[in-house]
Amino acid sequence: MDEKWLHFDRKKLLLDGDLSIFDYNRQNALLFSQGDWQLIRRDLAFAGIDPSCIQELEDGPCTELIRAFRIRRELIHYKKVCLHLFEEGRKIERELKQAMAFFFWNDGENKNEGSKAHLQALHLLSQYYLNDNISPLEIDAVSVAMKRHCEKSTACELVDRKILYVLATGAIGFHKGISLAIQDARNIAKSICLSPRHPDGERPLKLRNLPASMYVDQAVHKIAREDPFESRDERRERMTQKEEKISSTNVADDPRCSDKKLTKSGMAYNLILEKVRDEHNWPTEAIGFLSSSIVARGGYKALTIVEELENYSSHLSALPSRTKKVLQQYMDAHNDFITISNRAVPTEGDEGNALSAAVKRVGNIHSLRGLLKASGENAKWVSVLASLSWKENTMFVAGDDAANGNNCMFVPQEFELGNFINASRKLLEEVLMPAMLNAITSESWPPQIGTRRTRVAAYDEHSVEYAKCGRNKLSKCMKCSGYFDAKWIRHTFCIMCERRIRDESVENKCLFDGCKLSEEAFCPHFRRCFVCDSPHSCEECRLYRGDGESAIELVSVLQPRILLLDFDRTLCSTKSGASPLPQNKSKSKHSRHQHTIDSDLKVAVAAHRTYGSSHVITRNSHKRDIEEFLIQHDLKDLASNVHVVPKKMSKGSYIKDNFFTGDNSDASSCIFIDDDIRELVRDNWLKSCEQVHRLLFVRAFSK
Repeated sequence: MDEKWLHFDRKKLLLDGDLSIFDYNRQNALLFSQGDWQLIRRDLAFAGIDPSCIQELEDGPCTELIRAFRIRRELIHYKKVCLHLFEEGRKIERELKQAMAFFFWNDGENKNEGSKAHLQALHLLSQYYLNDNISPLEIDAVSVAMKRHCEKSTACELVDRKILYVLATGAIGFHKGISLAIQDARNIAKSICLSPRHPDGERPLKLRNLPASMYVDQAVHKIAREDPFESRDERRERMTQKEEKISSTNVADDPRCSDKKLTKSGMAYNLILEKVRDEHNWPTEAIGFLSSSIVARGGYKALTIVEELENYSSHLSALPSRTKKVLQQYMDAHNDFITISNRAVPTEGDEGNALSAAVKRVGNIHSLRGLLKASGENAKWVSVLASLSWKENTMFVAGDDAANGNNCMFVPQEFELGNFINASRKLLEEVLMPAMLNAITSESWPPQIGTRRTRVAAYDEHSVEYAKCGRNKLSKCMKCSGYFDAKWIRHTFCIMCERRIRDESVENKCLFDGCKLSEEAFCPHFRRCFVCDSPHSCEECRLYRGDGESAIELVSVLQPRILLLDFDRTLCSTKSGASPLPQNKSKSKHSRHQHTIDSDLKVAVAAHRTYGSSHVITRNSHKRDIEEFLIQHDLKDLASNVHVVPKKMSKGSYIKDNFFTGDNSDASSCIFIDDDIRELVRDNWLKSCEQVHRLLFVRAFSK
């Protein structure tokens, strides 16, 4: 290799303010741009290394490193997908809690009759929760219960009410098992992504304590230790006699926590350097430079992530079989209970203990079924991610801000975790919600004073005086004037009034009063508002929510000829039209670049060069400062395409006049990215033009 490359200009290597890879240490590791092979490639290019030598690295010694970067990126998206599903699961869980509270029927003084009816309901539904292939709608008792709830309340027998309550409690148990496994997958994946950047950094505690730190492992371990025939009262008495406290085990004391030392990532890192030295004859100085770049740009961390993912995969692979074993024990125990119950009727007073044990046992069966399904699917995809090659197509993409309305994500067609979440939604929509709505129609809403539906914290103007929780903890529905706890009300409407209004409305506008974008931000395909009903994205409306990584994926999928980006609070951290440069030009060099650029959008711009041109569309009047700022961040092409939209002109009109007229009218597609929903929905042409895809940009706070 020609050693002239050593005479490089150090200033060209300053990718992170005033820091170069030579300044990298454990204390300032978080200040460096990292996570992509292209950053290492850029370091090598600025150091004067011949492009052919860099290509040799990519084709040979650094292939495993490029693969590690690829796996890291997929894992980041996978944990975001899990977060999206978990957040969606929380919404469904809220509705399941509504159904469970509604269908609970207070037995009052007839506790023995209520216990008998409850046990009968458990028997009638046993084929459903003991067999994955049977739908509740296939069970005659469920159809009868639903039908009777459509009639007057007097038509319902006690067992009908218990059947729907058992269905609701079973659904929420299964759903919680699914959600727990998804939450576990997300948390472990996040811990893996938090592997230290510096080789001397500390390994995350959750990874050191595997497998005992996994929520699913803890849940299965806890259920396995319990007696399937023991009631809650019997267990409480036993624990009291032993003077034991029911508390969670300290996972750090679990003998399965080996806290083994990682070795493969260090070996892979050293092997790369050895191959570069031995097979490509790089001098010692060049090897040192490459080593510094790999560590500073997150290469060592990426290799560690691969090793941690393989370790996690090995623990996950053993979990489904253990869960199946425990589940089978509980199912056998419940089958024995059913067989015995069919032969002999419980003696007077024994129904309570029998019911308590059966309810607890069935609840564990539902939870284990949910855990088994979701953890098995998670194990499958973790294994796939750990064995990915760098040549395969992108699999997972999702934004960070799931809780605040970002549900734009891409997953493989075979990915089933979302279907498991939707199974609960299906039961809600096909059985529980129709029965609840029919019951409300034949009874009253909110429930009247003296009702047996004592777990529904819903009251009218008169019964609210008898509310146990107090009026100050309730909210008033603007439609029916009832008072409800947080479980039943949203955006000033109780859940029942909201459903009725949404179903009956024929207007293409948001159903909530006070929405400033009532018609503009309304999705007619799902009858949802992009603002009030967020998170919401619609492919038919061509309007998505996402962050910079979502932008990268949209560019990759759509391959648009034009990429348009807003500047303030989108590409740059500026706001309200401020200059991105320091106002006092005489300040020291340490004050430069006070504003930051979104690194993912920067990558999106770079990726888009293959397909067409990128442009900044902004209302910020500091055009020259913006151009200088972009040049300083190595975006010279984008700096030559900065457009300032005139006052009182919509961005949609500006885009139409400048990019879709004359020679530009045949533009195959365009992506317009902005953080302001108003800029995306208020222009009629922008909404109607099928060539324009819009991304509501939501910046993430952390990864």
